[in-house]
Amino acid sequence: MHKLLKQIPLFSSLSRRDIRFLAQIAKQLELPSGRVLFKEGELGNRLYIIAEGELEIIKAFGTQGEIVLRVCYVGEPIGEMSFLRPGGTRSATVRAKTGVRLIEIARDDFELFLLGRPGIAYEIARNLSQRLVDSENRFIRALAEKSRKLAVLSKLVTASVDDFELHEPTDSIREQAGDVAQIQINVLGKFQIFRSETILTEKQLNARLPLMFLKSLITRGAENVPRDLLIEDLWPGSPPDYAKLNFKVVLHRLRKMIGHPETGSPYVWYKRNLVTLNRGLVRLDLDEFLSLYKRARRAERAGDVRNAIAFGNSAIELYRGDYLEEELYTPWTVLKREEIRAVYIDILRRTAAHHENQGSPRRSIDLYKLIIKADPSLEEAYRKLMLTYSNLGMRTEAIRTYNECRRALDRELGVGPDELTISIYKRIMEGCR
Repeated sequence: MHKLLKQIPLFSSLSRRDIRFLAQIAKQLELPSGRVLFKEGELGNRLYIIAEGELEIIKAFGTQGEIVLRVCYVGEPIGEMSFLRPGGTRSATVRAKTGVRLIEIARDDFELFLLGRPGIAYEIARNLSQRLVDSENRFIRALAEKSRKLAVLSKLVTASVDDFELHEPTDSIREQAGDVAQIQINVLGKFQIFRSETILTEKQLNARLPLMFLKSLITRGAENVPRDLLIEDLWPGSPPDYAKLNFKVVLHRLRKMIGHPETGSPYVWYKRNLVTLNRGLVRLDLDEFLSLYKRARRAERAGDVRNAIAFGNSAIELYRGDYLEEELYTPWTVLKREEIRAVYIDILRRTAAHHENQGSPRRSIDLYKLIIKADPSLEEAYRKLMLTYSNLGMRTEAIRTYNECRRALDRELGVGPDELTISIYKRIMEGCR
């Protein structure tokens, strides 16, 4: 800790003796990926220094206008502005981009540390002033660069406005569809695009806005999606003319990015302010997953357990992760992600029950574990797993599952197991005597 504190610009001029004193009042804190350290507007009575990992600085957290201002790395102080100003509040929200280890210093302890050390307070203030000057200069340079790029874009649009006229494909293009390479888009787990079974590389897809446009289109149903709905997702609160121009430019870029290199046949149609993914050329793993789920349910209702299990297992295998998992904090993906996860949990639950009824309890154990992984607070899955373990004579595993349930419910919901779960646990414990 001594070495790290000495490397912090805020404390770089302090003596070894003062660094030792500072290390005595510092504490260590760990956060998992995705956890919020503090929110905008909260009282800033703690200073943090990154020892391991990365943190994101966010404005408008939890809203459609949420934006990541920058990423902070090892050695950077976090929250020093409000920390050094009594009564100061946080100017932004900070969230762990990765798992992080932090050094934490409380203001009260820090003020006691500064008593009798006015020279140290002066040095820290001088270093902080320099950081503010550097930050201001970076902001001015970034603003100038942004203005330059906007001017270039304005000229491009003015000179090439005809290039951005977007129309429904002609009949001749539709007739060519059979000769055009199909595209496969995976949205379950890692987002991927394949053309003729060849994955488009990160270099080919290095355009965030067109990809976000495509993700929004898929999230909104992929067919006859109103332009204004896509604009609201991508440019919330923007002036109408600016948003419509952005819409045209980004849609044009998307069609060029995923278009066939020779024919350029459109995979995305636009007519009467409605956007549609050309399902004759584009396949989604999500469609296949939902189709398998429906086929499993139909087989189940028909009493065809064999096919219910087969279709269920295929759907489970296709679920490589949550919907658009890399867009975890994008507001318009949240509801869709929860809906699809609910379908996934339902097919897991039904398929596990079929396996158990067919005399394959060990396969059902695997599926109950997947349910718990998908939703650690789903108490029913723990009960099923406890009972299955108990029926197999695996009482130690059943007891361990109960303890995992108790910890998960406390962590996720702040509650304990309900009476039914406790009753099952007690019966298992009695069987151990």
